[in-house]
Amino acid sequence: MFLFDLLGAALTLLTLAFLALGGFLLALILLRETAARDRLALAIAALLAACAEAVAIALLLGALGLLRLELALLLQALLVLLLLRAARRLPGQASTCQPPQCGSALPQLRRLGAGSEAGIRTPARQLLACTAGRVREHPALSLVALHAVGSEALRGLLRPPLSWDSLMYHLLLAATWLQQHDLRPVLGIAPINHYGFVPANGSLWLWWWMAPSHSELYVNLAFLPQLTLLGLAAGGLARQLGARRHWPLASFLTVLTPTVVRFAATEYVDIFVAAALCAGCFFGLLWLREPRWPPALLAGAGLGLACGTKILGLPYAAVMAAALLAAAPGRWRPRLPQAAAALLVAAALGGYFYARNVVWGAGPLALVCEEQTRKLPHHLMPVLPRPDSVAALWATVGKAQLLDAFFGITRPQSMELGVGPPVLVLLAVLLVLPFAGDPRRRCEAWVAASQAGFELAFWLIVPFSANLHIFANVRYLIPAFALTFAGGVAIAEHRAMSDLWLRGIALALAVQSLLQLHSEMPHGVRLTMALADLGAVAFGLSPALRGLARRRAAALAAAALALALAGAPLLARFRVADRPRALAAEWTAHSTSARIFAAGWGWLDRNGGGGAVAVVSAPTTYFVYPAMGPYLERRAVYVNVNRANLDNAARYPGCNPRVEPSPAAWIDNLRRAGIRWLLLGRYPEFEFPGERQWAEARPDLFTIRFADPTNLVFELHPAPTRFSQLYLTINGTQ
Repeated sequence: MFLFDLLGAALTLLTLAFLALGGFLLALILLRETAARDRLALAIAALLAACAEAVAIALLLGALGLLRLELALLLQALLVLLLLRAARRLPGQASTCQPPQCGSALPQLRRLGAGSEAGIRTPARQLLACTAGRVREHPALSLVALHAVGSEALRGLLRPPLSWDSLMYHLLLAATWLQQHDLRPVLGIAPINHYGFVPANGSLWLWWWMAPSHSELYVNLAFLPQLTLLGLAAGGLARQLGARRHWPLASFLTVLTPTVVRFAATEYVDIFVAAALCAGCFFGLLWLREPRWPPALLAGAGLGLACGTKILGLPYAAVMAAALLAAAPGRWRPRLPQAAAALLVAAALGGYFYARNVVWGAGPLALVCEEQTRKLPHHLMPVLPRPDSVAALWATVGKAQLLDAFFGITRPQSMELGVGPPVLVLLAVLLVLPFAGDPRRRCEAWVAASQAGFELAFWLIVPFSANLHIFANVRYLIPAFALTFAGGVAIAEHRAMSDLWLRGIALALAVQSLLQLHSEMPHGVRLTMALADLGAVAFGLSPALRGLARRRAAALAAAALALALAGAPLLARFRVADRPRALAAEWTAHSTSARIFAAGWGWLDRNGGGGAVAVVSAPTTYFVYPAMGPYLERRAVYVNVNRANLDNAARYPGCNPRVEPSPAAWIDNLRRAGIRWLLLGRYPEFEFPGERQWAEARPDLFTIRFADPTNLVFELHPAPTRFSQLYLTINGTQ
């Protein structure tokens, strides 16, 4: 396993490097001259393009039933080669790393000739230098952000996935598609029968983080690039709204919003949606200023990624597109083909799952399956406010609970957090944004305010908020927070707030956010932070160490990379051994019922090997993915109980596959699926599902291997071969 883990870590780094390089090259080619004068736009475009390339390749291969890492890497490598060839033809670029774009740290570089490799390296070096310049301008905020996000990332590196939606369906989709190499809806009973049909660009992104190591070891870090994109896009929006100098403050404030930090190291896709939407809005605002092809295409990519990542992204992106089109000034002759091309890009990146659902007979939003999941009559689904929304539950949710959700006051056994005290600032900004900012940016301000206002109204009347879900669902408003933070910084700069006040207020708000987190950090995270503190103090006290680091930067970086790779097998060994305990005792955003089933998953991790496992629980099955194991060594599936054995839940009445149960049909279906293990679970107040009686009635086929009050593991004996049947017949006659 040591070599396997080492190879998995190296292959993961290689895969991510290819995606990053492809995104950077595509951004450089699209932006051309803009990339030279606007490094912020280049950074946003590079991250957005990397996400788009990853999703596009996975969609193409998955639709063809060829979703394999070797093919995906081959396509990405070919794309990088093509982009590299095209980028070398670009004219040389002179650095313009001066405020307000990047900072003043980098000296002017000479113009480089076309075809030079340095013409590709130079923008990357300039981008890094510009980033370093901005960090030096805001050292306090940079340290706060590093502490907040870094501690969550360390927790994600040391712990398995623990959060509810991550375990329930985001990882289930990614891991199942990794095993079966296509993008078919995942079959299951409620609620999986609905979540198997949801748009899942986020799960495709997770696939890229799981496939190289064929494990979950690094997947908690998957959305850190999108977190970076969200922060940069918020800064870009602030700049487009008029903040020419202080736009980085919007980046820091957005990234440090408690609900953002809390979900940074989980597999919830809301940060992905927000990052794509805000990046699309940034390029849309650039397109408003000047109708050019690159910002139009990049805006379409951002909105398309948001649509294909979560159903919530569909109305958000639609309203954003409508606002941009309505606000576009001047003649429409140059804009019309650009808008059409942006729509095509958005459809390509965001429309696959909706079209797939239509083909499978579930309808684009699979509402027929949500009807069965939510137990609501189908004709009531479009009614607004939706049943169990904040508006519909106003009497039970109440003003106090609504305020608690936004102020970050959460319930016991939960670390879900809203915005905190800055929420009142955001509300004030939302109300005055179109009127209080730079009048030359009023068009952009109306777009931002209309989008943030729509998101707030939508949040009140549509999403499910019963049973204290209102605390977790504040994350649906992350793009609105980014827009309003951007607007607030722009207004403050336009109103000539002094640098001392503006930076001081931003720092105070960021520290407030950090103080609210109070994470229950594992011992390993605390030890790592202690070592980092020791190293920082040593560097601060020793000029010799700082000088050595500067002189040997490349060698030290290579040594750090080698140590990280060498430590990957040790990390993997710890993660595998600690997985059952973590699933039983810890959580990331909120306590879940995973602890009830952790003993069964732990037994399979120790004894299950690579055999496929059928999973079903009572009264319903929320968690299937954890039975796959840390290396995804087992297939974990729901097995039908009827003779029809359809692999499409939408073809069953009410989207419910548990109809016409037959023990004989169920056993035949287990054989066809190649099942070795049967994992049954129950919540304590319910009995085990009916499969328990069927298994116990056939001791010739099933042997119980593990039992506790809420878990049962049966082993299904291999089907007899013709030789064994002949042997038994001969011995029986003797």
